[in-house]
Amino acid sequence: RVLFRSINKISMKFSVLLMSGLLSITSYYGQCIKGNCHDGFGTNNWENGDSYEGQWKGGNPNGHGEFYWDNGDDYKGTFKDGKMSGYGRYRWKNGDWYKGEWKDGKMTGRGEYYWSKESATLEGNWQDDKITNIETQPSQEVPESK
Repeated sequence: RVLFRSINKISMKFSVLLMSGLLSITSYYGQCIKGNCHDGFGTNNWENGDSYEGQWKGGNPNGHGEFYWDNGDDYKGTFKDGKMSGYGRYRWKNGDWYKGEWKDGKMTGRGEYYWSKESATLEGNWQDDKITNIETQPSQEVPESK
C-alpha cells in the first residue's frame, strides 16, 4: 500500500510536469481553444494576442476563416496553406480596407482599396500588393501608396 502511494505520487508529479511542459509549448505556438485546429473547424489563440477562427488543414488555416491581429487589423476570407488566398477583406486598424482577390498573402487579382481618412476608393487589378490597372476612376485624389 505504501509502495502504491509512492508510485501514485511520482506518477502525479510526472503528469504535472508533462502537462506544464505541453502547456508552455502550446502557448508558445498557440492554443486551440475550441474545435479541431488541425483538420476541421476550430479557434486558435496565439501567445502574442493574435487569433484565428475557421477551417484548418494540416495545422494551417485553410478554407474560410477570420484572423484577428493583436494590433487591431483583421482579415475575413479564404486561406490556403496558412496564407490569405482567394477572396477576402483585410481591414487595418486605421479604418482602411481592401476587399478582393489574394494569392500567397498578397493582394493579387481584382480588388477595391478604401482609404478611410480621405474617403477615397480605388478599384482595379493588383499584383503583389500593387495596383497594376485602374478599372474605375478614383473617388478622390488617391493618397500615396503605403
